[in-house]
Amino acid sequence: MNIKKRCGKIGCKALIGIKETYCDKHKNYNHKRYEQIRTSTEEGRTYKRFYDTKEWKSLRYQAMLRDGFICVCCGKEAKIGDHIIPTKVRWDLRLDINNVQSLCFECHNKKTKQDKIKYNL
Repeated sequence: MNIKKRCGKIGCKALIGIKETYCDKHKNYNHKRYEQIRTSTEEGRTYKRFYDTKEWKSLRYQAMLRDGFICVCCGKEAKIGDHIIPTKVRWDLRLDINNVQSLCFECHNKKTKQDKIKYNL
């Protein structure tokens, strides 16, 4: 049996292999587009610089260790250190380990979509 899941791009209904994250159409588009948007403003460049710091990478790793590298929402393998309250809402909590959780790609995409609505981002 060949198990399939949906592409990780929000709104895409393409079916892909269980070990993949995005369909062929979105493999590069999602990251490239995200980086273009992210670095097109001074605010975006500030966020990018923050996520490249040793402090963030260390904190993210500590949170992933704390959570056992398991998604706190669904129990799958976690790949992302996510700010519970987004940095765009509370920049002061960006290095607070209690504001960081471990998520898989699918749960992170869902949460990001919910955050955009909840916080009007």
